[in-house]
Amino acid sequence: MPTSTSRYRFEYRLLEWAESLCRDLHGGRSGLFVGLRSDGTVRRIVFAAPDERLEGERKAKLTTGADSWFLFAPYDEPGTGYLEWLDLPATTVERWLRRPLEVVDFQDVRTGTPLGQWPPGWRVIIH
Repeated sequence: MPTSTSRYRFEYRLLEWAESLCRDLHGGRSGLFVGLRSDGTVRRIVFAAPDERLEGERKAKLTTGADSWFLFAPYDEPGTGYLEWLDLPATTVERWLRRPLEVVDFQDVRTGTPLGQWPPGWRVIIH
């Protein structure tokens, strides 16, 4: 398994949200892609088949035409996975999480150093 790069609570909160969405709408853990329009509304949601990975050419095809997007690729154990997003607004994330992002969400869990603001583009491995 790759080395964890996670450092912030917002990463864990988004992973929990993605796992929950997959479970509720797809019946279990699976890869997830959410493509958004410029106004933050959902353009497309794709759940991967159990043996399908949303990377490489598949990811390139999914991101084409999306003004912003979010990708979740689960690892074998619950609570672990890869997250990536591009031009994802904080307001959209707050809507998904059903709560505002707070100062504590942006503090490095290892050092306590604050990130300062929502990163519109991100890649992280959580485990």
